[in-house]
Amino acid sequence: MKNFFLMKKFTSGVLPLVLTFGILFINIKSEAQDDELEDIAGHWEVGVTGGANTFLGDLGGNRGKGQTFIKDFNAPTTKPFVGVFADYFPYSWLAVKLAFNYTTVTGADSLIKNTNDLERWRYYRNLSFRSRILEGSINADVYPVMIFDKNVEIHKISPYIGFGLGLFHFNPQTYYQGKWVDLRPLHTEGEGFSGTNTYTDARTGKTVSVPYAKQYSLLGVYIPVTLGVKFYFDNTFALSVGVTFRHTFTDYIDDVHGYYVNQSAFDQNLSPTQAALAKQLSGYSQSRTPWKVHPALLRADGTQNDSYTNIFLTLSVRFGNGPKFYYGG
Repeated sequence: MKNFFLMKKFTSGVLPLVLTFGILFINIKSEAQDDELEDIAGHWEVGVTGGANTFLGDLGGNRGKGQTFIKDFNAPTTKPFVGVFADYFPYSWLAVKLAFNYTTVTGADSLIKNTNDLERWRYYRNLSFRSRILEGSINADVYPVMIFDKNVEIHKISPYIGFGLGLFHFNPQTYYQGKWVDLRPLHTEGEGFSGTNTYTDARTGKTVSVPYAKQYSLLGVYIPVTLGVKFYFDNTFALSVGVTFRHTFTDYIDDVHGYYVNQSAFDQNLSPTQAALAKQLSGYSQSRTPWKVHPALLRADGTQNDSYTNIFLTLSVRFGNGPKFYYGG
């Protein structure tokens, strides 16, 4: 009977206290885990990018007047695109991305199907180029679904939009006598020359005079805008697909922007070897209608800057010191 009362005393006093502490411990642990699962800030992702890139500039195109965006897309100008990147997530819905990419852009007037419409002037011009591009950018990728859904940290399918600021290096070249020749040192439009580019029509006596453009830089600034969708296999690996449009602030990626140059200007400003090469590659020799080419005649529409666009596939790996997070949706 004494043991019974002792057991009763224990169960009526100590046991409830133990159970209470046990429940509190479980709740605290559960809440701590829930808090950790709700907060994935501080995680990093690193990954690789592959895809295809195309150039939209002054060379090449399709029927009619040359236009921006995809109207003048030529499939043969599509080139491989590769890169690496690192993402930092200050919030579950925001990634700050540092990316480095490499690609080649090309363009050729010979790709135009001439129907004797407005595209004929570009077709007759008959210029071509390539430029290898190395770029780096910092971007902000926003995942809209994660802003509004607080029940799931990461959705298995997560669309996103990105925008940023980048710096790229380019070097326009053309293929001549079995090798690629750098075009910028030849000043094919008289970039950096002093004086004016002048032409007098022998029939009318009318004189046209335009200033030479400033020498352009091989470093350019661009603004990337990305539309993509990310697919999470689990809370570590993810695959993304999308497209990135680049607005640049230069029209010289293809070395074509302004006017044909008076050939004598090459002799006055370049070495004999460079002058001879510039005369061959500035457009007079390539033209299908050379009798129509003269100084101060427009080579291109200088009102629109060049751009290039790529579609991509990325594989990323997430890591960090915090706990694994829940994904779903």
